[in-house]
Amino acid sequence: MESDRVFKVAVLGSASTSGTSSVWGTAVRIGEAVAARGAVLLTGACPGFPHAAVQGANSAGGLTVGISPATNREDHGLTYGYPLESRIILFTGMGTKGRNVILIRSADACVFVGGGMGTLNEFTISCDDLGPNCAIGILTKTGGFSDEFLHLVSLSGKAPRALLVAESDPEMLVEKLFKHICR
Repeated sequence: MESDRVFKVAVLGSASTSGTSSVWGTAVRIGEAVAARGAVLLTGACPGFPHAAVQGANSAGGLTVGISPATNREDHGLTYGYPLESRIILFTGMGTKGRNVILIRSADACVFVGGGMGTLNEFTISCDDLGPNCAIGILTKTGGFSDEFLHLVSLSGKAPRALLVAESDPEMLVEKLFKHICR
């Protein structure tokens, strides 16, 4: 039944950022906002801003699912050095690029916070693979590629099929994404 549908929101972004970053609290707020709407928070089970979103969703009683590039729990911690705080972790054994495809294709909406080359890879997958009932959110003023994504889309000459929203306020961004995916 469509009214009983549970939405999934992936948070993607800088994995090499620590909890001391000024953007950290903003990423936590994204997780809280996703959990407040009863949605599942998806991440690449990595550290950094996605992990901050997991902390926010967990603190708000939300369900968090990490899609790991590792083959098992030991590989996840020892080889990748990734946290184990997601309530559920799925081990793909596909490395980061393969994991990215599964993560994004599983989401109804993707939220981008900061980011480097890995986040750029995730953004291009979301632009290519998400359909018109999905949404891509860019949290602006968070540094990295997230502050360049709109420019890159304009250079490409090809708009994504999914709704593309850019916003500097995390709660407003999540609200706009849900307005689209819940219609």
